[in-house]
Amino acid sequence: VISSLASMLNSASTIFTMDLYNRMLDRKASQSRLLLLGRATTAAFVVVGCLLAPKLADPRFGGVFNYIQQFQGYIWPGVVAAFLFGMVVPKAPGAAGVAALICGPVIYGLFQAFSQKLHFLIQVALTFGIVVAIMASITFLRPLETPKVLPVREDLDTRTTPEVKIAAAAVLAAVAVFYVIFW
Repeated sequence: VISSLASMLNSASTIFTMDLYNRMLDRKASQSRLLLLGRATTAAFVVVGCLLAPKLADPRFGGVFNYIQQFQGYIWPGVVAAFLFGMVVPKAPGAAGVAALICGPVIYGLFQAFSQKLHFLIQVALTFGIVVAIMASITFLRPLETPKVLPVREDLDTRTTPEVKIAAAAVLAAVAVFYVIFW
């Protein structure tokens, strides 16, 4: 739980400080000012968290960790879909990524509001699938004229050893087995 909280506080503070404040409000802010603002933002988020903590005692949330996991469902399906789709589909336009980032939280929110009996991980998976379908539709209707080519670093050896492939297959098989058992 502490790791998840620290991770979320760090991410929220960094997003606010670097992506919002530094890009939109003060592009010439010094590093010391950004550091101070980041710390103040983290403190503000901690205060907000402390004010919201009593509400987490509601049995519907199933505890802090479960609440954190459910809340992350608003964020990661769209972000992961945009990242993976952009990596795999070279003709995907930027609008597809923007749509993923906007539609992900909305779709997951609709699942949370209207499909409460469906486990949140299933809601996340369905949200991810729907977002990928939306991105595919946008790409089909308005693909880039020339595919984006990702830079390749020739100085890195990216070959995978057989042991890594076996370990990856074992992990995927275990996840599939657990999924079937606990469905």
